[in-house]
Amino acid sequence: MIDGERPMSHSGRGNICIGGTFWPLHQGHRSLLDAAFRNGDHVGVGLTADEMAASHRSRYVAPLAERTRKLVPFLDELSLRYGVGYLIEPITDIYGFTISPKYTAIAVSRETESTVDLIDEERARNDLPPLRRVVVEMVKDDQGQVISSTRVQLGEVSEKGRSLPKQESGKGGKR
Repeated sequence: MIDGERPMSHSGRGNICIGGTFWPLHQGHRSLLDAAFRNGDHVGVGLTADEMAASHRSRYVAPLAERTRKLVPFLDELSLRYGVGYLIEPITDIYGFTISPKYTAIAVSRETESTVDLIDEERARNDLPPLRRVVVEMVKDDQGQVISSTRVQLGEVSEKGRSLPKQESGKGGKR
């Protein structure tokens, strides 16, 4: 468990999980996390471990500890707003803790929904029912383009989705 464990509430919606790198934390991530807290009694946040976070990206991703420090205040805010507890755990593969019988739902973006098919296949092999899906549409910036971590790092869009003026050189890439 990483900082931020909060007690569970019991409204009957079940426990929901969500996973991601969440770096930099932008409006699309915030929307997805908000949906998880609105749709669960307890939220399991799988935060990609450093090796996994760097394995498929050419852009810089902050270390797990830094990503956690940036994420916890927002999760605390959601926890208080919805009266829902949460737990952050590092994950090292696409399954994370989704195979646990304590989770009955998952929050995903439309872009990553197909991953749930693989998770549900693995759950079936473990005699678990499929996860209830809470699918969130991709958040767009003020110009109608999808907000992404890469676009934020390149300086094309702010974390809140405001288009930024073109720059001579982007801020992205590995550090």
